[in-house]
Amino acid sequence: MPELPEVESLRKNLSQVLLQKRIADIKLLRPKSFPEFSEKKQILIGQEFIEIKRRAKILDLVLSNSQHLLIHLKMTGQLIFVDKNGQRFGGGHPTADWINDLPSQHTRVIFDLLDNENRISQLFFNDMRVFGWLKVIAASQLDQEFASYGPDVNDQQLTVKYLLAKAKNRQTSIKQFIMDNQVLAGVGNIYANEALFRAKISPLRRANSLSKIEMTRLLLEMRQIIEAAIILGGTTFDGRYVGINGLAGSFQDQLAVYGHENEVCPDCGHDFKIKRVKLGGRSSFYCEHCQH
Repeated sequence: MPELPEVESLRKNLSQVLLQKRIADIKLLRPKSFPEFSEKKQILIGQEFIEIKRRAKILDLVLSNSQHLLIHLKMTGQLIFVDKNGQRFGGGHPTADWINDLPSQHTRVIFDLLDNENRISQLFFNDMRVFGWLKVIAASQLDQEFASYGPDVNDQQLTVKYLLAKAKNRQTSIKQFIMDNQVLAGVGNIYANEALFRAKISPLRRANSLSKIEMTRLLLEMRQIIEAAIILGGTTFDGRYVGINGLAGSFQDQLAVYGHENEVCPDCGHDFKIKRVKLGGRSSFYCEHCQH
């Protein structure tokens, strides 16, 4: 699943190529992906993209008529921009659709775009498992749309005091706590594992058991992990797609515990190995010797 760094990298990539592009036409190939298409299509036609934003893992494509095209990639979504020369930009879940001919069997929505010189380009929304979605809302509806989301982990207004207050009556594990979008927006499984390892906190600990010092350390590590992953373009595990122009990330080379079950703990040495347990249906990787 694309997590916050992957979606932020995608936002940056699309900001280089989508701005001032005008929507000439939209083709819907799978109605489930864009349920309000028939009533919203005419709101979109003729509008320019003026800004690309992100909230949690949701992309917010701001249009010249003050409407907002929201896109959630969910498990397997992709946004691939193809210019008039066939060059590609974008990202999302890595599959062969990054490099194969488009549209593919997984293409759900196609945007035909024009620039100021009427040169044609296209934006493809691909989604293998069809969990992702597109919707259009007015600017006045944004606060309501995101009312249930907590702050982004890299929001500088996020404080340790806020996290301690949210954790006070929570019996859930600290890992499930920091992955709860109502508490923190956008901390996915990979980066939760890595941040807890760096902070030397067991993912099994109850959220309300952390001290102020521990929560401070965890917030610092979460921010540093997310920022480093954004710089490196996120995490791309499938080596077949690494190096595609503007698409693949390389943070997978920095992972200390995620995916390293039964390997030696990089901090403790040969006597201690990384364990894997299930928490909330998600794999959690940790060292029981150095994470407490």
